[in-house]
Amino acid sequence: VNMSNNPVQEYFSDGLTEDLTSDLSRISSLFVIARNTAFTYKGKPVNIQDVGKELGVRYVLEGSVQRAGQQVRITTQLIEATTGYHLWSQRYDRPLQDLFALQDEIVQKIVTTLKLQLTLHEQGYIVHRHTDNLEAYNTFLRGQEYHYRFTKEANIQGRQMFEKAIELDPQYAEAYAWLGLTYHAEWIMHWSADPQTLERALALAQQALALDDTLPIAHSLLSYVYVRKQQYDQAIAEGERAIALNPNNADRYAGQSNVLLYAGRPEEALRAVEQAMRLNPRCPPWYLYHVGLAYRMTGRYAEAIATMKELISRDPNLIYAHLHLASSYLWQWIAQQSPAAQTLEPAMAAVQRAVALSDSYHTNHMVLGYISLYQRQYEQALAEMERAVDLAPNEALSYATLAVVLSYTGRTEAALEAAAQTLRLKSEVADGHLADVGIAYALAGRHEEARAPLQRYLSRHPNILPARLMLAAVYSELGQAAEARAEVVEVLRLNPKFSLEVHRQRMPIKDPAVLERHIAALRKAGLK
Repeated sequence: VNMSNNPVQEYFSDGLTEDLTSDLSRISSLFVIARNTAFTYKGKPVNIQDVGKELGVRYVLEGSVQRAGQQVRITTQLIEATTGYHLWSQRYDRPLQDLFALQDEIVQKIVTTLKLQLTLHEQGYIVHRHTDNLEAYNTFLRGQEYHYRFTKEANIQGRQMFEKAIELDPQYAEAYAWLGLTYHAEWIMHWSADPQTLERALALAQQALALDDTLPIAHSLLSYVYVRKQQYDQAIAEGERAIALNPNNADRYAGQSNVLLYAGRPEEALRAVEQAMRLNPRCPPWYLYHVGLAYRMTGRYAEAIATMKELISRDPNLIYAHLHLASSYLWQWIAQQSPAAQTLEPAMAAVQRAVALSDSYHTNHMVLGYISLYQRQYEQALAEMERAVDLAPNEALSYATLAVVLSYTGRTEAALEAAAQTLRLKSEVADGHLADVGIAYALAGRHEEARAPLQRYLSRHPNILPARLMLAAVYSELGQAAEARAEVVEVLRLNPKFSLEVHRQRMPIKDPAVLERHIAALRKAGLK
């Protein structure tokens, strides 16, 4: 709690809290609740036993910070949550220049009070400070305050603070990492079209690690950059390193969840974000985005929809929430898992909101194009996919979705050309483009070429029913009856009430002859 008679000093008390939390969370024998959740109790009269029950913790550390000129007073107390017994309390009045030593002293006192056994590695870094320059540290804390606002303007202000901290201490590894995070945020939020933005984040992550290779946030940043470059193995390895260095940091698990989603490993991603939410029960909204996306990628559409709705209630202007709400509605409808009589209108409303928030984000147009396709608005669907290609000409999924629309509308040669271009590019999500490539080849009657991309896609996403259907039809066309029947088993596992007649009504294949051939192949495979 900030006890200074100056609200402007809030960043200082918050920063000290975060530093102490981060130091303690690096001790593997502890379970440490994250800053976001801890801050929900800030400045409120609370019952310690209730806090212990709510968070599932045995001990609570509480305290206050009062800064006046070049003096600082820190009051701390360590309390046993089940009994309310004060294990230790202390008031420290120190010159501000002794702040770093005081933080180390507090951590060491907690370690000895709880009789924790530290590994030699933990003993080496638990008292490690990343700067001895008090002004640089103070500037860094201001940068963190801006960063946590998650707006374009605050991101710029945070960047300026981190740059100033580096000017004050060129060896400040943590400042380089957080400066890199501002460039990463700019990239993922599409606040800048500069292609060098991601390269700048990469260079800063590497610079931070050159100064301190035990810095968890720098390994996480490197992981985030690698995944955007489709270097999935390196991304996962860096994320695992960050977690190993800070096994109680919720954001490290949530970040790894994001990496695993892009690497095409949604089941593992869900486990990672669930661990993050255990460490941070009152988590920031972006955790929910990872949960919802993992649900959608594993075919759990109802749960994805519920999660995205909750996310929108907390952050109404988050583009990705509206976008993935729309795609979850769409795929739920295609898989015949939506409530009775539900149309595509909820999907269309959600994606239109996403486009209104950002008309320049290519995926918005891809999803709008897909929904238009299934509404049989073929020209609009084609226009949206072409717009996506214009916005992201180096993204495989842009061409993949274009290939799908072209194939459904009977423009076979153009569809095959788009599919070929897809295979020359990399997808933002590992193998995420291959289902569409398989569909394009299948509808063109090139079943041999359709089989491998569908198989590979399903190896990563086994619960995506439309891909199962198309592979069943492909096997049936190739005379692989046993394999076709096996795919039918998978379709019925995903939806025991699946109806071939409903599928016929919803399938947007424009040419009636091609549609009938597709339905006949599925009937031959054993669907009814």
